Amino acid sequence: MKIKRYVVTHLREAMPLIRQELGQDAVILNTKKVKVGGIFGLFRKQRLEVLAALDEEKVAKEETEFATLLQSEKKRREEAPERVEEQKPKVDKQPVEADAQVLGELKSMKEIMMQMMENERLPKQLKQVQAFLETQEFSQAIRSSVMAELLIKSKSYPSYTKEDAFTWMRQEFVKRIKNYPSIRSEPKKIRCFVGPTGVGKTTTIAKIAGNLLLKERQSVGLITSDTYRIAAVEQLRTYADILGIPMEVVQSPADLGQSLERLSSCDIILMDTAGRNYQQYSYITQLETLLSGQEMSITLMLSLTHRYSDMKLIADNFHSLGVSEVIMTKMDETTVRGPIFNFMEDYNLPITILTTGQNVPDDLVRTTPEFLLDLLMEGR
Repeated sequence: MKIKRYVVTHLREAMPLIRQELGQDAVILNTKKVKVGGIFGLFRKQRLEVLAALDEEKVAKEETEFATLLQSEKKRREEAPERVEEQKPKVDKQPVEADAQVLGELKSMKEIMMQMMENERLPKQLKQVQAFLETQEFSQAIRSSVMAELLIKSKSYPSYTKEDAFTWMRQEFVKRIKNYPSIRSEPKKIRCFVGPTGVGKTTTIAKIAGNLLLKERQSVGLITSDTYRIAAVEQLRTYADILGIPMEVVQSPADLGQSLERLSSCDIILMDTAGRNYQQYSYITQLETLLSGQEMSITLMLSLTHRYSDMKLIADNFHSLGVSEVIMTKMDETTVRGPIFNFMEDYNLPITILTTGQNVPDDLVRTTPEFLLDLLMEGR
């Protein structure tokens, strides 16, 4: 492992040096404030010491494994369609006499499928898909809809396998994901993050700020109204100091207006709010009062470690704020993926980011249709 030490004014100064000397696979091991220079111990300047490392053996191993994975995936995709095609029956050339008849047959098939599910008479291959969807905590509505389509499809392929059934399941989710909501417009300059206690708002905001600053080259300002939680202000201030960006603390609408004016030169302003028990609607009212009159986008943060029923209750309570997007945190702390899909179908809100750990500014993933499909299939 190659380890290098950098002494810089801000973290953003170290990133180009690290990439240049250690490459894109380097990781930051530690950061701490140090005093340098001066005369006889006087007039010393505060700097940031950054320790970065590159595990050369691990990088080589990952490159080999990735190449093998690509070859396996290519082979799987080439073989799966062929296996299904071989089982394809002869196509009836006669036109369908009436659309109503087809729709009636499909409806009848779905009703039969529901009865089969209730009586546990699904074919073994489809039972395995059903068990997967249940384990992943997909909603009853999604499970029933997907399984109905799979049962209909299976009637055309008498000799289908379990792998075929999961391939069909994936195809059904490709259709569903196309209809999932996306960001309706460009995010506003001021972005306010709300959510219950314990979901990791402050850490996630620091990750987003780091990515905007270091990767997108945007100037960022931070605001927090979380004066309720012990040490919350200092936690965000520490991140602001490391990133070398301004931060403001507000307690009232007047404070907020003045802080926004002072940060007006920033490209993006990220606002943290207190994590409270938002099942008590009085806290929502307080937040509405604080934010009133300001043009900003509202991002709701939810933890994937919460029960889905609790996530729905929280989302319902925050509805009055005009939430435009959702971030789900702590994906690394659960293997259950169904609530991600349930939420987008139930609320028609885009889930734009998933967080996967505590490391700042890493451990953050921006969602794409391809990523959601990979996420769906990783649990089988």
